[in-house]
This record gives sequence, structure tokens and C-alpha cells, in this order.
Amino acid sequence: MATALRDLFGNAPVPEGSAWPVAHPVAGSLAWCAVLLAVFAPLAVRRYARGER
Repeated sequence: MATALRDLFGNAPVPEGSAWPVAHPVAGSLAWCAVLLAVFAPLAVRRYARGER
């Protein structure tokens, strides 16, 4: 996330041969957010629908 913010503000050097998330920090951060949301949102909705605490 910090690297993505640095990239958005225009001061993040990207090393050659970096892994995909390091080379594309904004897309990587958005992808992680989407994955976490896709996993935990249905679990939370299911638990709420059951009435569990």
C-alpha cells in the first residue's frame, strides 16, 4: 500500500526484474483488496444471516 501511494505521487523507483506486485503496486493493492473482499464479505453475510454473534 505504501509503495502504491508513492507510485501515485510519482516518487517510487521500481527495481528491474521485480515481482509483479512490486512492479505494479497500485494494481497489486487493488487486487489484494478485491481478493480479501471476495473471501470475507460472503462469510460475514452468511454469519449475519444466521444471527450469530
